[in-house]
Amino acid sequence: MKDAGIDTSIYKTHSIRSASSTKAIESGQLAADVQDHVGWSKKTNTMDKYYYKPTAQKTKSTKIVNSIFSTTENNTTSEVETEAIEIVLGTTCNSKIAEVETEDVVQPAPSTSWFRFW
Repeated sequence: MKDAGIDTSIYKTHSIRSASSTKAIESGQLAADVQDHVGWSKKTNTMDKYYYKPTAQKTKSTKIVNSIFSTTENNTTSEVETEAIEIVLGTTCNSKIAEVETEDVVQPAPSTSWFRFW
C-alpha cells in the first residue's frame, strides 16, 4: 500500500476489504453474493454496519452540507423542458411532434454562511 502512495498510518489493509466490497455492490453484484464471497454470515449485519459505505450516500450528504454552508452566490443547473403535440387525424401539417429543450438555470443561493456571523 505504501508503494501505491497510500498513507498507511490512516488506511490499514482492512480498508481494502471495505472499499472492494462497496465497489463490487455498486458495480452490480448482489450484496448476498459479496457476503458469500468474503465469508460473512447472512444472519448478521457485519457488512452493512462495518463495510458497505455507498458513495452515492456521501454524494447526497455532501450536496446537503454544501447547500447549507455554501458561499456560492449562484448555482447553475441544466433542466429539461418537454412539450408534446397531439396529432389529429385528417390534418395535413403537424410541424412539431415533440420538442425537448435544455437550458441552464441559475438558482440563487445565500452569499454568506451563518457561521460567518459568529
